[in-house]
Amino acid sequence: LIWIDLYRYKEDIKDFLEERLKHLKKLSSNPCLVLFVGENEDLEKLNLENTWVFSVLKLLKEYFDFDKALELLKEELSGTKLNNKALIFLAQILGLVLIPAFINPALKALVLDLDNTLYSGILGEDGIKNLKLDQNHIALQKAIKNLKNQGFLLALASKNEKEDVKELFKIRKDFILNLEDFDALEVNWNAKSENLLKIAKKFNIHTSAMLFIDDNIAEIQNALSSGVKTLLADHNSAFNLKLFPNLLKFQTTQEDWLRSKDIAANALREELCVLSDEEYFKKLQIVLKFSKNNTQNAVRISELLGKTNQFIANYTRLNLDAVKNHMKHSLILSVSMSDKLSDSGIIAIFVFDKQDEYLLINDLCISCRALGRKIEERLFFKALEFAFDFFKIKDKRAKILYQKGDRNAPFLNFLEKIASLKEENYALIAHKNLTYEGLEIYEE
Repeated sequence: LIWIDLYRYKEDIKDFLEERLKHLKKLSSNPCLVLFVGENEDLEKLNLENTWVFSVLKLLKEYFDFDKALELLKEELSGTKLNNKALIFLAQILGLVLIPAFINPALKALVLDLDNTLYSGILGEDGIKNLKLDQNHIALQKAIKNLKNQGFLLALASKNEKEDVKELFKIRKDFILNLEDFDALEVNWNAKSENLLKIAKKFNIHTSAMLFIDDNIAEIQNALSSGVKTLLADHNSAFNLKLFPNLLKFQTTQEDWLRSKDIAANALREELCVLSDEEYFKKLQIVLKFSKNNTQNAVRISELLGKTNQFIANYTRLNLDAVKNHMKHSLILSVSMSDKLSDSGIIAIFVFDKQDEYLLINDLCISCRALGRKIEERLFFKALEFAFDFFKIKDKRAKILYQKGDRNAPFLNFLEKIASLKEENYALIAHKNLTYEGLEIYEE
């Protein structure tokens, strides 16, 4: 974390700062967050990998609509030109928004109540035309729409009649959100905790990756039992959402845009699960593309290794610089998948090395939205085949490093099935010759 007061410099320091940052990045692969007080648009355009630069004054304006941050007369006593209010606001932005974005993966989905949350009133009692939108409701819907546009999934969990809700969105043209914005609807009279579990299953994500927004404290309490994050809707919902941790994405990748369409197609895929594997693959026209050391995929590789929890081996959490460095001297395979229903994008990462005569798997992960499509084992052993060829390993044995995490039970169960020897933090795997009939497989 680098803090710079531009008022203390007589000249433009962009070149000096860039040179110092480049030197720092040689010493550490950790991400850099630069905050500066003053005005310099060129600094904000500084383009260094794994480095983000923010104007303090612009942050205060964006998050708090606060532009009276400077108090120059007190600088000699306080050591800063920022007044007390600005410092408190900035501490909130740092602690709730910026720093959590570096430490934890971003949330994946928002689940919304309707009545007295997205508007004022009760649909079943007041009727569609009598529901009221105040400025907070409009601001909240705008904030949610913005998150949708960044690739977050949206769902409704509301105690209403589904046909009434569909009619609501058809009639109320003043709503910012449309029914088409929602990737899942659980509109019924079941407990919210039950509906939240259903939504997590539809999205194929852990409940802890979801944020549930409701105006009713009893519903919030009920939802907590499902493991979701919660936000109580009130007169300040839009502001509270803006400061909610792990909703900031420093980068939005193409994969974020593909996710919603891919999940919407899951219902059709589930109907075909009764078919044999070969028939299933042919019916869906599943295509797998294996890409070796493709630096164009580096951002997605780092992102997937950073946020996957259910099917991950070793939690290496390689950042962007570490990914590119590994590609220079070893092998990272990225695997993309598509079928006739949607393009899933990059859904699997394998981080390989060679250790003595073994193929060493430093880490691997498969996106949760690719699980359950009958491909995990074939994906794994086909990746091994490409790696054996890359390292010219004749004795086709692999050693995989792994850790037992809070939520990677799906991977650990998979490892139990394929390992010939399993120790506390590594396992040995003998290669299997599987049939890939029905799958289209390409190497890039």
